[in-house]
Amino acid sequence: MSIWFTEELHSYYRKGIHVQRILADEQTEYQHLQAVETEFFGNALILDGIIQLTERDNMGYHEMIVHVPMLAVKNPRRVLIVGGGDGGSLQQVLRYPSVEEAIVCELDQKVVETSRKFFPAFGDPWADPRARLLVRDAFGYLEENPGQYDVIISDTTDPIGMAERLFSDDFYKLMVRALAPGGAAATQCEQPYFDTTLIKTIYASAQALSKNPAYYYAQIPTYPGGGIGFMYVSNTPWTDGLDKPYPPGVNNYINPDVHRAAFALPEFFRRELYG
Repeated sequence: MSIWFTEELHSYYRKGIHVQRILADEQTEYQHLQAVETEFFGNALILDGIIQLTERDNMGYHEMIVHVPMLAVKNPRRVLIVGGGDGGSLQQVLRYPSVEEAIVCELDQKVVETSRKFFPAFGDPWADPRARLLVRDAFGYLEENPGQYDVIISDTTDPIGMAERLFSDDFYKLMVRALAPGGAAATQCEQPYFDTTLIKTIYASAQALSKNPAYYYAQIPTYPGGGIGFMYVSNTPWTDGLDKPYPPGVNNYINPDVHRAAFALPEFFRRELYG
């Protein structure tokens, strides 16, 4: 029997991938969690019916959301990841020898447990003594820790349900407040074609809170429209990271040309966002 997983994102748009077998399927305290083995993309993690990552194309997301802010900051020591229970962003953060502590603030521990089981390519970054998992809501943690982090990475699901708060002006204020001087943040920031209004709202918040906000994006075939965007938020220009060497380990997506080009926006969207 042929099984297709299909996301119907709008009345006019849907996408699907061919599933070979279901690896996990449960309703956690917070969301519907599934892991499936697909024909082309390898194992995939799905939350509330939305693909979060696959083995084949996750590198575009994780490398871009991590290395852009990490490279912009000189010798980042303390890093906070909001969400990110799959461990992909944590894996990339821990490549930096300067990192002394990487905290992952994840609401749903089942995401961590399922990802450790079905995504071994992440190398179990949780075993690294620098990694620390906090199973709690990120809002409260950010309120308690002003000025503490050199880099903050908001690796969140789409703005649905509880995650909707992580795309609000209140969240961005708390996030910027939690940065140390010279720090930088990067957030998951949706897709230019489908989410222009939301991105403009988020950019306005970032612009009011930092000197050098900028939107950038990466190609991820299993995400809506084949890509996803990020918001860079910092007083430090993102260009400060362009001439720095990447940390030890292998990159599968980012390189200096991709890093630079990610901030070049299509004209229709550049006009909407920057005027």
